[in-house]
Amino acid sequence: MSGKSFDEDSVSRELELIAKGHKISSWKSPSGEIFQLNLPHTVYPPKEDTNLLAKRLVKLGSGNGKKCLEIGTGSGILSLLCRRQGWQVEACDINPIAVASAREMFKQNHSADIRVFEGGPGPQEDGDITQWAKQKNYDLIFWNLPYLEVDEDAELLGPLEDAALIETQGKDLFGLVLKKIHQNQLLSNTGIGLFLVGESKSTEQLVNTAAKSGFACRVIDDETFDDGEEIKIIAVWRPFVNAKKIHQTSLTSTSTELLSSNWPIGSSLSSDHQTDGHGRRGRRWDNAGEVLACSWKIGNTFDISPNILQLICGVTVKQCLQQHNQSPGSIQIIQKWPNDILLKQDGQIGKVCGVLIESISKGNVNETVIGIGINLSKLENMPVYDIPASFAESLDKEISRMILQSEIDCRLAGLFDEAPNIPKANLTAYHRLASKSITDGFVAPSKLIYRNYEVSFDSVNLDGFVIVRDQKNQLLLCDEGESLKWEF
Repeated sequence: MSGKSFDEDSVSRELELIAKGHKISSWKSPSGEIFQLNLPHTVYPPKEDTNLLAKRLVKLGSGNGKKCLEIGTGSGILSLLCRRQGWQVEACDINPIAVASAREMFKQNHSADIRVFEGGPGPQEDGDITQWAKQKNYDLIFWNLPYLEVDEDAELLGPLEDAALIETQGKDLFGLVLKKIHQNQLLSNTGIGLFLVGESKSTEQLVNTAAKSGFACRVIDDETFDDGEEIKIIAVWRPFVNAKKIHQTSLTSTSTELLSSNWPIGSSLSSDHQTDGHGRRGRRWDNAGEVLACSWKIGNTFDISPNILQLICGVTVKQCLQQHNQSPGSIQIIQKWPNDILLKQDGQIGKVCGVLIESISKGNVNETVIGIGINLSKLENMPVYDIPASFAESLDKEISRMILQSEIDCRLAGLFDEAPNIPKANLTAYHRLASKSITDGFVAPSKLIYRNYEVSFDSVNLDGFVIVRDQKNQLLLCDEGESLKWEF
């Protein structure tokens, strides 16, 4: 169950509602077909959220006999829609009345081959997972997740259906179901999960949750109602399934060697030690005791500049590190323009990460890679530059290269993976997020020096360059990170 706990009053109310008989609901599918549904009072009828999910399911096209699982089927109308789209459908619901009602509706619509089971994922285990998911490697799994926040005294349908409708306080059902899908291999390597969620979960929270279970995540649909309530559909999938993911003990430079390869988009190359690792303008990257040094091939056609891509990738890495910050009250993670991530702890500043975009032309095509270097642990006698090194182990003692690399892989796939039937990411939204992160970072230095003169930060422009204000109140465009010095 996800909603309110059952007691004797809940059972009595459920029986009263069942005794009331059925209600007739009419629903029009995205293709224009009209269905008349004869539903018990305790079964959730199709509504606006059903419509949004139905439109996305239709856009997936023909199922061609592939396997589909609907969690929380309710009336069963979306499972029927998938069946008519050519999917081999199974469904489940925690409400036994919904299960019985859906089975009857399937029979009436010549779709009795849709198998429906009682059960489903929830905050508490209720039998083995095979009670509600009979197979592995489904090609599609979808769930209209409970998302309503309702006063304790409110009654919507009935105790059983409320449990599938009202968001459980303190329980992350999205994370719970992804964990079960991952652990039990419920989704095929090329499969898609679609989850309709409410506004209580931010996009950043959803991306973080998906990455922890090894999934890429992207918002692909949203709708805002007249009362301001917002719902959205999240797609999850295995990141860069056609890509190569190679780790070598030692090599020259992950970015240089990846750029010279013909590997597919999403391919990554990592190393424990780089003999010629570098940052902006060829600056040497010094190896820490333990390091994540990895480059990803992220594509060849973008509508935004390399500067913006670098900022977007930077804020993505920053968010990943924030999820591992076990001391958020004492350690601050700062995105420093144009391509560094800093840690501020006990008044001291150190560089924990560098992010660098590099491209190469191959005929009429530009191959682009993003190189990410993160210091995990300290190496004795490391060189000290303008900003000393910081280490991710200060955020979380359990942090490792494998964990960070997997989570960043998922996050980058959410931005750049071109998975079938999944719309491209809205990089404009990430551009705004990156610009805000850069702006927030400028509170860290006590003094900014631009070409030997003290200046103050003004803004980040649309091209990802910084605008500063000199002591005469004149605005100056700063398009090179090397010309702007931070003092702490």
